[in-house]
Order: sequence, then C-alpha cells, then structure tokens
Amino acid sequence: MNEAIKKGWPHVVVVILFFALAAIYFAPELFDGKGLVQGDVNSAQGWGKDIADHYLKTGEHAYWSARMFGGMPHNYTNSAPIVNIFDYLSRFLAYTLPGNALLVLLYLVGFYVFMIALGCRPGLAAVGAVAYAFASYNLIIIEAGHVNKCLVMSTMAPILGGVILCYRGRLLWGSLVTLFFTGLNVLWSHQQISYYLLIMMFVLALTYLIFAIRNHTLGAYLKSSAVLLVVGLLAVAPAAGQLISSADYVKESMRGGAVLKNNAEGQKESSGLEIDYAYMWSYGRGETMTLLIPNFYGSDSHHNIGTDSHTYRFFSDHGQADQGRQFTRFAPMYWGDQPFTSGPVYVGAIICFLFVLGLLIVKGPERWWLLAVTLISILLSWGKNAGINEFFFYHLPLYNKFRTPSMALVVAEVSMAALAILAVKRILEADDKRALLRPLYIAAGLSGGLCLLYALLGGGLMSFSGPADEQFKQYPDLLMALVADRQGMLSADAWRSFGFIAAVAALLFIYLKKPFNANYVVAVIGLLVFADLWAVDKRFLNYEDFVPQRQAREIVATEADKQILQDKDPNYRVLNLTKSTFNESETSYFHKSVGGYSPAKLRRYQDIIDYHFAAKGINPNVLNMLNTRYVIVPTDQGPQVQRNPGAPGCVWFVNEIRWVNSPDEEIVALNDFNPVRTAVIDKAWQADLPSWQQLASSDSAATIRLTDYPAPDRLLYESQSASPRLAVFSEVFYKTWHAYIDGREVKPIRVDYILRGLEIPAGTHKIEFRCVDDVYLRSARISLIASIVVGVVFLALLGMAVRNAVVRKA
Repeated sequence: MNEAIKKGWPHVVVVILFFALAAIYFAPELFDGKGLVQGDVNSAQGWGKDIADHYLKTGEHAYWSARMFGGMPHNYTNSAPIVNIFDYLSRFLAYTLPGNALLVLLYLVGFYVFMIALGCRPGLAAVGAVAYAFASYNLIIIEAGHVNKCLVMSTMAPILGGVILCYRGRLLWGSLVTLFFTGLNVLWSHQQISYYLLIMMFVLALTYLIFAIRNHTLGAYLKSSAVLLVVGLLAVAPAAGQLISSADYVKESMRGGAVLKNNAEGQKESSGLEIDYAYMWSYGRGETMTLLIPNFYGSDSHHNIGTDSHTYRFFSDHGQADQGRQFTRFAPMYWGDQPFTSGPVYVGAIICFLFVLGLLIVKGPERWWLLAVTLISILLSWGKNAGINEFFFYHLPLYNKFRTPSMALVVAEVSMAALAILAVKRILEADDKRALLRPLYIAAGLSGGLCLLYALLGGGLMSFSGPADEQFKQYPDLLMALVADRQGMLSADAWRSFGFIAAVAALLFIYLKKPFNANYVVAVIGLLVFADLWAVDKRFLNYEDFVPQRQAREIVATEADKQILQDKDPNYRVLNLTKSTFNESETSYFHKSVGGYSPAKLRRYQDIIDYHFAAKGINPNVLNMLNTRYVIVPTDQGPQVQRNPGAPGCVWFVNEIRWVNSPDEEIVALNDFNPVRTAVIDKAWQADLPSWQQLASSDSAATIRLTDYPAPDRLLYESQSASPRLAVFSEVFYKTWHAYIDGREVKPIRVDYILRGLEIPAGTHKIEFRCVDDVYLRSARISLIASIVVGVVFLALLGMAVRNAVVRKA
C-alpha cells in the first residue's frame, strides 16, 4: 500500500495542479457567475430550437426542424439522443469541473497521459501538458465556442498514448486508454479533427512497422495491431446510431455528392465541398512562423493596439482622437491570406526550440513519426497556398468533405510539444551530457537566430499589407500607420521569443556543462513555458471577455422580430437581410428562416442559394415558393419588416406541370415560372404520376389548407376538390418524410427542385406528413447492444488491470 501511495501521489499532485490552472484561467466563470459570449454556442441555440421546445413540452423528440433553410433533418440541428455508454462517462467528466474550465482540464489530463505513455516522469509530463493545453489556438477556439472541436482535440494525445502503450507491449493498459478516449472522441463528434488523428495514427503505425521489421519484432507488432483494431471497433460501435444516421444524411448534404452537373458560375460541380469554399481559411506559408513568433502576421483581425500606437497618433493628428480610440480597440492588424482570424496558432518559442533540438537528439521511432506528422500538418494547413493540396482535395479519401485547412495545425500542436518534451527527457537521462552541447548550439542558433533576424530586420523583409487592406487604399497615411504598428508588433514578439529561447538554452547549457538536480531544470522550463503561453493566451481570452452569464447566452429579439411574432400563423418563413442571411442562426431562434447557419446544409438547398439568392440577386419566384411572408430589411432607422404579398401560404394546388429533363434544367426553370400556377418536375418522377395529365386542371373551388401543426415533424392538412389535383407543399423534400391520405400511405414526389408534391384524389381528404428517421431507429438499436458489450469488456479489462497490479505488489 505504501508503495502504491508513493507511486501514485505525484500523479495526484499533478492533477490538482491541472485543476488549479483551469480554475484560475476561468475564475470569472467559476466564481463570479460570468460567461463568455461564444459565437458558435449562441448560434447553436437557433439550431433545432423547435425540436428542443417540443421536447420540453411533450418529452418527445422530433426528427425534423423547420427553423433553418426551410427545414432540415434532426441530424445536424438537434439530433435525437442515442444510448451510448461513453455518453455516461462524458457526463461523469462534466461533474469534475463545470463550463469551459473542463475543456482546459481535459487538454491537460489527456496530454499528460500521452507523455506518461512515452515514458516521461510526472513533472516533465506535466510541463508537456501545459505546453499543449495553453497553445494559443486551443484557447482561442474556446472563446469562439467550438466546444466539440475542443473536446475531440483533448482526446488526440491520449489515444496516441494508448496506441504507443500497445506497441510497446503494455497491451492491457494500452487497450484501456485507447478504448476510453477513442469512445469519447467518436461521441463528441468532430469528424475533421478525428480525420487528422487517423492520419497521425497511420504515420505512427507505419513508422513502428518499419522499426519492427528492422528489429525482427514483426510478430509482436502484428499482435498489437490486431488488438488495437479490435479495441477501435469496440470504441466506435456504441456510436453506430450516430455515425450511420449521420453518414446517411451526409450523402444528401453539401458535403455529399453533387446533384447538378454545373454550378451557378457554369463550372463543373464536384462531390463534397467546392474547393474555393473549403480552402478559404488557408494558412499562408509565411504565416507558419506564428508557431514561433505569435504576432508574425499581425495577431488577429480585431486587435486592441491602444493609444500608444502609430494608428492612434494618425487619428489624433487629424483631430479625431475619439474615433482613433474606437478604431484602435478593434484594429485590423492581421494581414495574412485568411479572410479574418481571431488569433494565430502559437505553440511557444521554447517548444519550437526544443522541437528542433529533439530532431537532433531524440532516438527511435518517435522522432520520425512526430517529424512526419508535423510536416504533413503544416503542408495541409497551407490549403490553396500549396499546389499539392488541390491533388489531396480531389484524391485523398473523404478529404473534400472538410474545410478550413488551417485547422490541420492541431496536429503540429500535439507533435511539436511531444518531441520538445522528449528532447528534455533525453538530456536529463543522457550519460554523456557534453555530447549534446553541439546539437544544443545548432537548435538554439536556428530557432533563436531566426527570431533575432526578424527582431532586427523584420520590418524590411515583408510588406505587412494584405488583402484586407484594400479598404484603406483611399487612406494611404492610415495604411502606413497600420503597417508601422504591424512592424512594431513583429519586432517586439521576435525579441520576446528570442529571450525565452535564450533563457532555456542557457539553462540547458549550464546543466550539460555541470549537471545539477534535474527537478530544477524541469521546474524552470515548466515555469518559462507557462509564462510564455499564458501571456499570449491572455491577449485573446482574458477576464475582460467575461460578461454576466445571462448576457453571455441571451439572444434578444429586435423590434422587427417582435413585430413578426405577433403573427400567430404557425407556418410561414422569414428572410433576414440585415445579417449574413446564410451564415447566422439568430433569426432561426425566433422564426422559421429561409436562411440559417450550417456547414452541412442539404445540397439541394445550397444549390438554391447559389442560383437564386447569390448569383443574380434574390429570385422572387423562389422567395414566394418558400412561403416567405416577411422580409427584414436594413434601413437608416434600423431593421424594418416588409410583408411579401406574393407569399402563397404553406400549400396550394397547381394548374399545370412543366416537365424537365434533369436537375440542371429544373433549377434554371425556377427563373421563369409562377409557383402558384406551375410545378416544375424532373422527368425522373414521371412514373410516380402516371395520370399527371388529369392533374393539370383549373378548379377555383378546390381548397387545401393546413389544419394542425402538432410537432415539427408532423403536419396535418385537409383538401377538397372535384377532380384529382397536384398539391405543392412549401416544405423541403427529404426522404424521411412519409405522406398519408386518409390514413393510407402514399408516395410524395419532389417538385420545384426542393419542395414536396402530392397527388390528391378528388373529394374531401385528410392529409398527414410525418417524419420518421428509420435509419436512426435501426442504428440506435445497434448502439444499445454495443454499449452493453463495451461496458462488459471495459469493466473486465479494468478488473484485470487492478488484479495484475495487486498480484505484482504481492
């Protein structure tokens, strides 16, 4: 027992330290009742709000939300819950530390597990954890509200640690770690981060294979690989309901296959995302230097440079001091290739220096796979700025489903911190320490010398002006002031990085010359790494960013919203032109919106946006067929509401059918048609309307109306007509919708490219549309069974691990 306590207490102390660091950083949230205004978290409140409201009212989950883009399946709005054993483990973790502090705690603990798996002692492993957790990007995305991304990123390092434990022969603990964190990775669901992790695991496994062949240990390698394959399948299985259902939806989304042969610009459509859209946020080649010098490319797009700046003096000299104060609070200091940014990816000057040192002194497979994934990460992050990435986009499996290439630097954050800490480990454990002096000189000379170069000469090496500066061309003196401030920011940060590198290099030089207690080396490096990263993080997320919790999450209705909400009709849509219509979801919080925000909206709806909202302005025919009753427009007096007199209601009978030969013809035909009179239909549906000629008739006495809207996924109508008619429902067509006439199921068809159509017999009838996600229901049962199996396996493995520990001590 004493031995167990002796071995365990350092880990306990480290975890307590991690709790303290996370709690201090988010103290306003934990102790003052404050919160962050996180854009994505607030935006998500509008996603599927009708589903959430319906659940709170009835306890039933709906499979459709009408709040965004005319209507979307539940998969990417407010997904139905699925039994997953890892969900219960996730909820348990949530009790350890509330709010955003938990994200930092998970960063810390996850990387600590990775470092322990690599053989580091607790103190050194803790330094690595701090280096990873407080890399700038990891805090910046918390403020942005990218919570799922944070959660999945926190699992990357420990999963790699579990894999390494298996390849090093510790199959039991390796399996436990891999199973636990992989299950959480899949549950928390950020496919792009998981994709990058798979690349890392592939490179790791390939490197270990090469070493296994070289060392004649191929049998052990194959055994470990087989165990990892089984563990991976077990970890994924409880999420089958989530994965199968999402995969089924993705095929119909903008990340799936193309519907049209040509897009609105006449270019050939591709499967997945359009490359220009996907590669919009590409890191510049030179911008990669932010890994070493944070303000290398001018920090963020809205940076507070204060009144001690050239820019403020420009305004002050022109008698506009008040305007200058306002401008410099949100100055456009970023001048790189991305449209805008909330801050750079900075892993730390010390980490960069130690990473280079690690390349020179670390032995074994870790050096090679960590170097390889770092280079891959940087190359992928360049996106459109590296020609080979176009090849990857079109040929690397699934890669064209993702966007924002700069996100690939999450890999470098892991790999650079890991190799940096392994470099320190090598120095502390080396027998011939003086032999490491030459690599130390080289690493310090390369990294420190680069910082010194930019500190002294950086102002003359680059233009310090980018695409965003086009708006200032009419004000050249203002632009010159901005450039001067950007030059100053680079120089200051280059000196700063040089100082941190020089301090650690001097410490290691003294230690290698005359070794002393290694704990002091670890402590000093840890404090310097912490000081470096913490100070940079505070530039982008500090106590001033916290506001009262209610204010942080509150979405306030405008006067325009309130005016529209007086209309108690349950089924009409709103177009908000006062915001970025198709990139915001606040409107969806209050109304059924024509717009919204989703990186995975239905592909056909995206086509409608491209053809009939973006290319040539708003097509009133399409606006009407979407039953857009209200349009919110910007005016000098603020947002104003305009009622659209052409909105036909939520359902109507048409008098004629216009058949077209393809989806391309169908979407173009919407430019010239009256949606109330004519339905445009692809001939692929002609077999489902064998008596279509009889449907094209005029009967002014015929009526069809919505009678009840009991749930977001259930609509009831009533019709009366003297002859068979074709009804067009102003609802988005999707395969999970089932139609019933007088209780008998009938097949709906797609009309007007995205809407639902239904042949209605003569007479009086009750019509019902009901959304049922059969794929979800079937796959949910798989998740339930898999969760039971995984629970048994996990407990068995844990029991074996405890038993082995007890036997070993006995």
